[in-house]
Amino acid sequence: MKKRRFVNHPRYGAVPHISGITLAEEQIRQGFWHLRIEETMFPGSVLIARTELQNCTISPRQYYVDLVRTCRRCARRFIFFAKEQRYWFETLKFFVEADCVLCPECRPQARTIQRRIRRYSDLMKRQNRTADELETLVDDAVYLLGHGVLRNLHRLGALKNEALRIIPRRPGTIRLEEALAKARRA
Repeated sequence: MKKRRFVNHPRYGAVPHISGITLAEEQIRQGFWHLRIEETMFPGSVLIARTELQNCTISPRQYYVDLVRTCRRCARRFIFFAKEQRYWFETLKFFVEADCVLCPECRPQARTIQRRIRRYSDLMKRQNRTADELETLVDDAVYLLGHGVLRNLHRLGALKNEALRIIPRRPGTIRLEEALAKARRA
């Protein structure tokens, strides 16, 4: 079985997309102002940008081209596709200075962590939480502790004690007890 060279993107795959537009690599690099000289790109994948649709602060991006990136989280190589860049910068209106730093497989997990951090923070601020809110808070705490996001074991211990008083038989409470015991042993 042949090993894949790049992380698979659910929409675009794992190989460069040939656009049929022919431009010299030097011309592409000049129109893609922040592209570093050492970066690997696939000139055959170039797409002409619609600069009037971009949200730019310095200089619009004239072209999009499939680029090789290394994921900050898992260190695997992936392609930041020209079509994906066009979507980011022309449809979603990301600033053209934005860059893709996570592979397609790590991005959903990063979004989940961010969503859980926001919810955890909001619930921690509440004074009178319902049992269901406490259960959600405990579940988020277990998840975030397991992903190395939360480190304050004292605060988590207080949350565990609250959960033991209010929702002692819920599975999240038991998981939080186990996760805290494991974290304290480590």
